[in-house]
Amino acid sequence: MSSSRFLQHFGTLALAALVLGSAAALVTVKNRVQIVVSEIDDSVPRGPDPVELLRADLAEVRSELGTAEAALPQHLQTLHDALDSGATDREATLKAELASLREQIASLSARLEATERNAAAARTQSQESLQRFATALNDLGTAVAESTARAAELAQRPIEVVPVAVVPVEVAPVDVTPIEVASAQPAATQPTPGTPEPAKKGFLSFKVPEKGFRFDARQRLAVVASLSRVGFDAKSTLHDFSGVTQKVEGELTVDLSKPGDHPKGRIAIDASSLDTGLADRDEGMRELLESETQKQVTFKWSAFEPSNVDPATQTVAGTARGKLTIRGVTRDVAMAVKVGVDASKRVTIDGETRIRLTDFGIEPPSQLGMIEVEDELKLWISLRARTLGLVEETK
Repeated sequence: MSSSRFLQHFGTLALAALVLGSAAALVTVKNRVQIVVSEIDDSVPRGPDPVELLRADLAEVRSELGTAEAALPQHLQTLHDALDSGATDREATLKAELASLREQIASLSARLEATERNAAAARTQSQESLQRFATALNDLGTAVAESTARAAELAQRPIEVVPVAVVPVEVAPVDVTPIEVASAQPAATQPTPGTPEPAKKGFLSFKVPEKGFRFDARQRLAVVASLSRVGFDAKSTLHDFSGVTQKVEGELTVDLSKPGDHPKGRIAIDASSLDTGLADRDEGMRELLESETQKQVTFKWSAFEPSNVDPATQTVAGTARGKLTIRGVTRDVAMAVKVGVDASKRVTIDGETRIRLTDFGIEPPSQLGMIEVEDELKLWISLRARTLGLVEETK
């Protein structure tokens, strides 16, 4: 056998050995190799887009300003009427106060005249009293002089006590009536006992109309799609991945202070809008979900088991129960949920649960028998809802 034929046969055998080795390597990879990139795709946010949240808050402020602007003319008219009514009341009050002041001046004048008459009479009485007092002093001086002369005369004689008559001096009392000067300030009107005092009105006593949201009342809530997300986290033998959508719609009816009392509602997403970040994977997922005919994935809320209700912080925690429908198949599910209220009076609802694809008639996808998606996946919601108004309590 020539060397060239020998090399030709050797090359054929080597190529065959390489093919067999590659096949063995594939079997080894399938049976022994499992690559996990990450448990959760952190690049998929659950909360609302910050820009969309800012836009929603701005729209909320504009709405409140519009409400205040619409109510302003009515409040200004009320204020105008109040001012007119107040002017009429003040005019009547001033007239009454003026009449009272006139009466006080007349009374004061009369008392002043009477005081002057009393003062004149008192002066006359005082002069007469002083005259009598002067006469009495003169008489007393004469008596003293006579007593002194008599004492000198009787100095050599035995002492004889001579009684001296003292003439009492009568001073007429002066009748001075005190003058009561009325204050120029009008006297405060004293309320009649048992009569409630009238309510005082401020210059701007009206209020801007408030929203109908109340934590302690039954109300309808509508999901705000631009601020809401629904998604899932899945695992596979190659890597983990997530899917998410903002095409969410739904309404809820609940009293947040008593969330277990007859809650109801429905949440739905567009099945074809779920985005995993890979076009080929999204196309395969839409085929599995049969999104052309089964256009929505829905959750119908029928019960809630609260574990914590805090009206002070306006938060609720518990388990929401209902029916989840995927690809036309409905199953009962329970979802752990946390509820709160943000600064714009929107209700926040965050929750998650685990489901199995096979429970909904879906076989987990597999590629080449090597890359397989796990049957169990995590389904999560991050919703924002606004109130549509209060509703009557369910009996």
